[in-house]
Amino acid sequence: MVSVRTEELTGSALDWAIGAIEGDQQPMAGQLDLFALPDAEQLITKYGVWVDVGHRHQWLADMTNDPFNRQTGETRTIAVFRAMVFAKRGPSLSVPAELIQQ
Repeated sequence: MVSVRTEELTGSALDWAIGAIEGDQQPMAGQLDLFALPDAEQLITKYGVWVDVGHRHQWLADMTNDPFNRQTGETRTIAVFRAMVFAKRGPSLSVPAELIQQ
């Protein structure tokens, strides 16, 4: 496991973090395909995620009701996923090393 800043989570590592939060159990790195990830719309509705188009960044999202905690994303889904991870796990978390994209 390696520590990664929430704002830097992408790809499989971000999917793994969402699966760990939303799933009944935390998936191992090789088991990610066994878990169905929610889509951004489900999370927006379930948690009341604020999401909007950004000016400096393509998308911004937040679940903490604090503008200083807004998470960025290249896509709407990435911003929403990062906002959820930040709200539930904080500014960094441990993910399996093999999921980190080089």
